Amino acid sequence: MFLQGYYTLALDKNRYEDYLKNHPFLTNMDENLIVEIISKSQIKEYKKKSALFIHGDNAEHFFIIIEGCVKLHRETPEGEESIVSLLIKDDVFGETALFGNAQYPFSAHIVEDAILLEIPALILKEKVQKDSNLRASLMRMMSDEMGHLWLENEHMALMSTPQRVGCLLLQISAHMQGKGGTFTFPYDKSLAASRLGMKAETFSRALGQLKPLGVKVNGSEVTIDDFESLVAYTCGHCSAMPGECRKADCCTYECAKKKLCSDK
Repeated sequence: MFLQGYYTLALDKNRYEDYLKNHPFLTNMDENLIVEIISKSQIKEYKKKSALFIHGDNAEHFFIIIEGCVKLHRETPEGEESIVSLLIKDDVFGETALFGNAQYPFSAHIVEDAILLEIPALILKEKVQKDSNLRASLMRMMSDEMGHLWLENEHMALMSTPQRVGCLLLQISAHMQGKGGTFTFPYDKSLAASRLGMKAETFSRALGQLKPLGVKVNGSEVTIDDFESLVAYTCGHCSAMPGECRKADCCTYECAKKKLCSDK
């Protein structure tokens, strides 16, 4: 069930066709299947604070984020919120919709204006039976998600607070090229703190502790002078092998190991 009360706009799919055809979830499929999936889906623009669905709603759509940020979360009867994930451009969610008469195991809200591809679950359920590449993409996606959860638990046990914040910064800046750069934080930093299981002031203090490594914060803008220094500080305490770390291609076990060995 999609909630009302916030402005949504159906957009022209032709504007995003090239992007979608090259999206990791779709790119390995037969081109005719990609075209069919896109043609039977909708691209919608949602304003900040829009609700996509509520925990327990029937799972009817699978989503690809083209722009913006989506918060997946659960709430206790006392109104306490647990943030399951903060998803940004290129992320996918709603895979529960592909299994029987499933219900969403969390709520989803827009935290920054977003553009989403909404794929009806019935289409994917039908196609997954016939297309081995689609089945492989779904299995890979679910396997990756499980691996990310294992890494998060590991980080809680092995990393200091500044290292966990440094890991998040590497993930957010993964699209950047070069040895350093400046990027805009994609969502409110208080949400990032909640996602990492810490208070906002703890998150801010951790950012300050990263300053000697060349991390500078000015409002929503974050500058990392040297990605390699932050990788060496953070990734030596993570067991992720190349390809296992969400988004942060530079943030790999081998990269950190190489740096640590060269310092001995």
